Amino acid sequence: MAGVFKYAYAHPPFNFLGRFTASQWAAFQSWVAARKDNFTDISLFYQIRAQQLRKTAGILEQYYSTSNDQPLSPSFSKEIWKPGPDGHFAYPNNDDHVPMVMMSRIKARFKEMLQRDEEGVFYMNQVRCLIEKNEDAAQYSHDFIQAPNQQSNTGSVPDNPQTLQSLLDKINGLFSKPEYVSVLVDDVNTANFYKGQPYYRVHQADPPTPWELYLMNHSDESTPIAIKEQGAVES
Repeated sequence: MAGVFKYAYAHPPFNFLGRFTASQWAAFQSWVAARKDNFTDISLFYQIRAQQLRKTAGILEQYYSTSNDQPLSPSFSKEIWKPGPDGHFAYPNNDDHVPMVMMSRIKARFKEMLQRDEEGVFYMNQVRCLIEKNEDAAQYSHDFIQAPNQQSNTGSVPDNPQTLQSLLDKINGLFSKPEYVSVLVDDVNTANFYKGQPYYRVHQADPPTPWELYLMNHSDESTPIAIKEQGAVES
């Protein structure tokens, strides 16, 4: 009895996140299964882009290090910053307006030259950042479709919780847990229905289910829900 709800769309673009029905989930898994093999080509695409960007970076950095009127090099650093053994605290800068005013007057005259150098370093850094971004995208796309637990030359690789199959398996496991019954709605198994409908809905535009009406009423099931207008005064 799938498709009980009008607004629980079980087709692309799958506009749901944390609340969906079993029929929506089944349709989404079928859609994913038909496309997961694309990630091999996606990974190759980002590897090619990264390699092309390396050539661009090489030409750009060679120009600024040799042909520019003064040698420039990128300030990009791949090393991740972390505090030393003594920890880290914000340094209280001591500012004084006198050197600041003097320096600003000097730099005002060199504005165009300094701006040109700053743009050159920016472009070199930008290309290096794009290389890292594409390399990361290639690696993530490759890892995404790998088995959650693989064997390598160095031994067993720990479970990667970000792989596709691992994420699908975890969501499948949540459907059987009672604490998720209001967000992962079983609209397929009629044995889990209440008065012929699932217990909960996943889209607010759908009409309330019989179970939701029962919870809201707090009265006998035959008693209609009384909606009071705010500010109304009983006579």
